[in-house]
Amino acid sequence: MKAIILAGVLLLSSTLCLADDDSDIVSGCAMSNAEFGTEMIDICVKANQAARAEIARYPAEMKKFADRCSRRKEMGWGLVKKCIDEEIAAGPFLEAYARDHGPLLEHCQEAFPGREASRIRLCVEKALEAEKAVEIK
Repeated sequence: MKAIILAGVLLLSSTLCLADDDSDIVSGCAMSNAEFGTEMIDICVKANQAARAEIARYPAEMKKFADRCSRRKEMGWGLVKKCIDEEIAAGPFLEAYARDHGPLLEHCQEAFPGREASRIRLCVEKALEAEKAVEIK
């Protein structure tokens, strides 16, 4: 069975005329979808290529997010794109939290040093939910 899948991956990669920088995508998709066959591997490769192409179209100021989120590319470019999108979305929330809940934001930044803005946002939101729950009681 493995020989058939390997042959399928080789056939798939040769028919798609993939560039060298696609080798990580092809091998990742082959490893994670081997039991589903070459059609699923092909779908995975195309989805990862599309997500990577979308990331390449992001403005230059988003590069800092792309650099940080790219460490997840082994799990697929879709997750990298999701990470970048979450970082972009967290920006305005963190600005509002800095204005309205400064000490709480600082606490979360200290609790999760060097973490993504989306993780800091989640920390603040969970803390605000906890405060509301205490006020309701």
